Amino acid sequence: MADKTLLKWKSLMISDAFVEKLVDAAEIETFVNNATIETKKAIIIFGANWCPDCRILAGLIQSAQNHKSIRENFRFLLIDVKNYEINMNVLKQLDPKADSGIPRVFIFDNNNILLNLDRNDYFRTVRSMHENALIDYLDSFRMAT
Repeated sequence: MADKTLLKWKSLMISDAFVEKLVDAAEIETFVNNATIETKKAIIIFGANWCPDCRILAGLIQSAQNHKSIRENFRFLLIDVKNYEINMNVLKQLDPKADSGIPRVFIFDNNNILLNLDRNDYFRTVRSMHENALIDYLDSFRMAT
């Protein structure tokens, strides 16, 4: 971990947040539908355990769930892409242009509409962001219906 920007995140990083498991479109649809039933926004994150920014984002998600507004308004699903070897077909269904670069974050509103297609790569450099970046980002979508 020679990158100095990673040092500030070391205690927050989760090394095994992304579980190697194949996910299909039906599972994504079920997750989004269940979030809608709970009147929460579905957040799907594609990443991998080898990726420092993905491990930081996983830690930020875990920390953010201590905030009432996050717990009450969002559900999270982390999907492993390994070395871009698994679940890429599902990622490409959400964003056909996504060949590489993780993490990828997709936010669905309460009508199952994808809200951030053009910004799903926002957290690819989360290591250079501030500690409340995830909460601030999610808050910008909290009131979207």
